[in-house]
Amino acid sequence: MSSTSARSLTLVLATAALLAAPTPAQAACSDPSGLCIEPVKGGKWEPDGSLSAKQLKAKRKGAPGRLSLKVEDGRGSVFVDGRYVGTAPLSDLSLGAGKHDLQVRDGAKILAEGVLTVPKGASVRVNVRHP
Repeated sequence: MSSTSARSLTLVLATAALLAAPTPAQAACSDPSGLCIEPVKGGKWEPDGSLSAKQLKAKRKGAPGRLSLKVEDGRGSVFVDGRYVGTAPLSDLSLGAGKHDLQVRDGAKILAEGVLTVPKGASVRVNVRHP
């Protein structure tokens, strides 16, 4: 094989490997809490936390954010601040900027529970592992 052919083959194989590798958004969720959030400026997940009644009633200022949520290999009921908002997968759910209690359940089994911080005007994408 000529050196030009070998370089071409190496380039093709390297390109194929990059295209086949999952992006962080496509990769399986491996966080111990069962919830992975795509990196967003200011977006944050605090597993097993909850907001006080006073924090839940606080007015949220700024442009609302958007939440998209999916459950790997399944679906789940999604609750934000104690209220049912739908069944995952969800897309473009409008949420006030700031902290929110988030719980995802499959029947009585809790798949993920904690506090999700939504930045002003940002779109947050969440992936929940279904064990």
